[in-house]
Amino acid sequence: MTRFSYPLGGMTRRAAVALSLAALGGSALRPQIMAQGPQTGEGPNTPALKDWPTLDALAQAMIDTRQTPGLSLSVMHKGVMLYSKGFGQSDIDSAVSLTPQTSLRIASITKQFTAVAILVLAEQGLLSVHDPLSKFLPDFPRATEVSLRQLMSHTSGIGDYINRQDHSILDEARTRDYSSEDILKLIRAGKPLYRFAPGMGWAYSNSGFTLLSSIVERLSGQTFADFCRKHLFERAGMANTTIDQSCEVTNAVTRGYTPTRGGFLPNLPVSPTFLRGAGAIRSTTEDLCRWHAALLNHQIVKPYSVEAMMTPALLKTGKPAWERQGNEPLNYGFGVGLGITEDSRRYCTHGGRINGFTGHLRSFIDEQVTLAILYNCDGGGAASFGAAQKALRQEASRLGLEAATQV
Repeated sequence: MTRFSYPLGGMTRRAAVALSLAALGGSALRPQIMAQGPQTGEGPNTPALKDWPTLDALAQAMIDTRQTPGLSLSVMHKGVMLYSKGFGQSDIDSAVSLTPQTSLRIASITKQFTAVAILVLAEQGLLSVHDPLSKFLPDFPRATEVSLRQLMSHTSGIGDYINRQDHSILDEARTRDYSSEDILKLIRAGKPLYRFAPGMGWAYSNSGFTLLSSIVERLSGQTFADFCRKHLFERAGMANTTIDQSCEVTNAVTRGYTPTRGGFLPNLPVSPTFLRGAGAIRSTTEDLCRWHAALLNHQIVKPYSVEAMMTPALLKTGKPAWERQGNEPLNYGFGVGLGITEDSRRYCTHGGRINGFTGHLRSFIDEQVTLAILYNCDGGGAASFGAAQKALRQEASRLGLEAATQV
């Protein structure tokens, strides 16, 4: 399999991997029941999509200024699609257009799916979120001290096998596949394995969500991919969403890029078998909107499960487990960030970034407005890419909320 080179212009191979993988992180309060389930956006009674020139202009500007080869953006209200467009190209060499049906890696947006998979098993009576990790992985160090809810809220203290991994392993992981046992060995080999005592702090941990996906497999007797397809994707009507079980499949159907001076270079993401429950899903912006509509409408798990997911985590001290504080504070629930805007709108959110791909998913809970944006570019750590993303997200949020008040 072809090994694509990393960006030029002074960026080393190690630096490129670090920039692409360091952001495999991301950023949910009690939801109200949505008025209706998600619609497909098709059929004679489906409202016409909105014409939002200001949003078109911001998205197209990212293409024209070579911030990304392509992007897709969808906005939904009460399960009905308001806006859904693609811009630029999904494959530069063949000039294939990128559309809202183009399937791209969503990286850490995957984490909320993993959390919901655990909640499905809880509703089936196979586990409790209060169970210790030792109940499922008895040989894992200090497993009696760690609960599943701590794994789902990044308060377990367990380090990160991706962001702290040797770069030669991360490079290799782009073109080879791993078993569950392979990944467990990598997690256990972390130094230090624990950054702090379980429940005593908040620190982003891909390891926690990969451990959770292993638990799903052990209890269900299915691969994590098959479990998610049956219990999550199909229930939400996500026909274009999957977890590939081989990097060869992923690399054949999606192509991600890193910007260089004057262009882009292909940048293979690490194998979905390496990321598992931390970031393996491939999806579309339309499907991601359907996911939040179905989830918050209690079509995936019951209301009490959604409430638990959307409740900010607390440390053992009783203090909030902040993901970040400051001008835009964010709590963390089960696989989702939880925030309140300056005008008191509650929202749940998560971002994702991996070699070649970036994404964002957000829902304003009371207004029942969801927006999803996916890029086939990782930005290469460029500040201008982040600023352009934020502007696009803010305008999509403004227009979606404005449309919701006019219904």
